[in-house]
Amino acid sequence: MSAAVASPALSLSELIARAREHRMTPSERRAQRVSLIMGLKDKTSSLTREEVESALDQIEGHETVVTRKD
Repeated sequence: MSAAVASPALSLSELIARAREHRMTPSERRAQRVSLIMGLKDKTSSLTREEVESALDQIEGHETVVTRKD
């Protein structure tokens, strides 16, 4: 079992404390940014996750890294 998976025995306050201590990795931060952009787009938008990642790469000057394959 990974450390990221919460044990059902933990209380809500313990889970909050654990989340408060967690420091996101650059890859987690990027995945969260992509997810946020996908969630904010208009329902009729044809924007894909790959296009979002490519746009972020261009803005940030990085190679394209796919965070999720459907």
